Amino acid sequence: MPTRRPGRPPHGEPILERAFRVLGAFAEAGEGLPLHTLAARAGLPKSATSRIAAQLMGVGALERLDNGDFVVGLRLLEIASLAPRGHGLRAAALPFMADLHRVTRQHILLAVRDGHEAVLVERLSARDAAAVKYRVGGRLPLAETGIGVGVALLAHAPSRCGMTRRPARPTRAGSADSSPPSAGRASVP
Repeated sequence: MPTRRPGRPPHGEPILERAFRVLGAFAEAGEGLPLHTLAARAGLPKSATSRIAAQLMGVGALERLDNGDFVVGLRLLEIASLAPRGHGLRAAALPFMADLHRVTRQHILLAVRDGHEAVLVERLSARDAAAVKYRVGGRLPLAETGIGVGVALLAHAPSRCGMTRRPARPTRAGSADSSPPSAGRASVP
C-alpha cells in the first residue's frame, strides 16, 4: 500500500475514488459546505478538492450556492433513482406502505440490506409521529437500529452476512420479566 503524505491523498489514488470521497463528505440532506470543510471531510488538499469539485459541478453532481458553499447536485438524484435494488421494490411496496401509514399514522420505512447496514429506500412520514433522523438514501446500522427495519432484514439474511440473531425471550402479559420489543434485536459478534 502506498505511503500517505500528510495532507495529501495516497500517491496514485484514482480520481474516481477521490471524487467519491468529496461526494461522501456530505452528511446531511441539503447541507452546504465551504471548500475548506469539504476538503477536510474528504481528507484531501484544498487545491485537489477545488479541482474535483469543479469537475463534479461540470457534470451536475455538485452545485454551488450564492455564498460559495457546495451542495449535492440534482444530477446525482437522477442517477440514484435508477438503482435497481431499490426502485422495483419501492414501486411494489408503496401501495402497502400507504395502507399501513393510513392505519398507523406513524412513519413507515422501506430499506434494503447492504452488508451490515440498511439503505433507506422510501419513508412515509406522519406529522403527528415522533421525529425521525433517517432520510431516504441514508444508512442504518442493522444491529443497532431499535426499529423493525434491522430486525426484519436480519431475520431473512443469509448466514454469510456474518451477523447473529438473538431470539426474543418469551413474554407473558403482565409478567415482571417481559422484555422490550427490541429484545430480539440482532447483534454483531
